[in-house]
Amino acid sequence: MQPQVAISSLILLLADAVVSYPKVSGVVGQPVTIPCTYSGELTSTCWGRGPCPSSKCSDVIIWIHGSSVTYRKESRYTLSGSLWERNVSLTIENAVEADSGLYCCRVEHRGWFNDEKHTFSLEVKADVNDTVTPSSDGFWHNNQTEVSLVQETQNTAAKEVYIGIGILAAVLLGLLVVLIVRKQFYMRNKLQQLRVVTFNAPQTGALQNAAGRAEDNVYIIEENLYVMD
Repeated sequence: MQPQVAISSLILLLADAVVSYPKVSGVVGQPVTIPCTYSGELTSTCWGRGPCPSSKCSDVIIWIHGSSVTYRKESRYTLSGSLWERNVSLTIENAVEADSGLYCCRVEHRGWFNDEKHTFSLEVKADVNDTVTPSSDGFWHNNQTEVSLVQETQNTAAKEVYIGIGILAAVLLGLLVVLIVRKQFYMRNKLQQLRVVTFNAPQTGALQNAAGRAEDNVYIIEENLYVMD
């Protein structure tokens, strides 16, 4: 296998290995919000079940065109933010355990392959240890702490990306060392072959000269034989 192919394959494997979607938790019977915002010009966005595909959304839940909702699968799917402020966070009213799974927020942008794709993992539980209640500001509150889902998911994703980059850098460094060692062995073998050729060349010439002298001696002996007759 060529080194370039091996490196490309390892990069793809590592990229798949470090993929871990931001997690959002909810409670059965309560609303749960999956955050999604964007910047730039007002554009079309969609929410769908499952990871983000190469285009559009699969199993579309909500479709937004600019500042208007053009499609809604069920009435319990709402948008908790201001569309004018590019906040397309999805709120699922009266959540059930069947709502657990992957959700895709896709933001369309002009140009090729410019769409933003955000995949989240939602887990809806029947109960929780602490008393957790959602509020209209998009945060989850308990009796002691207040945690932003957006910040939590971004921090988790950033840590996993850094770990993946570190693993990738270590693997690439190892491959580089292997390539350098192989190159040195190759050059050493080449030098040894050149030395063998250089050493054998004078011997070959000497053998040819000796053979030439032997033939001359044979001619001299034959001439002497004729003289004796």
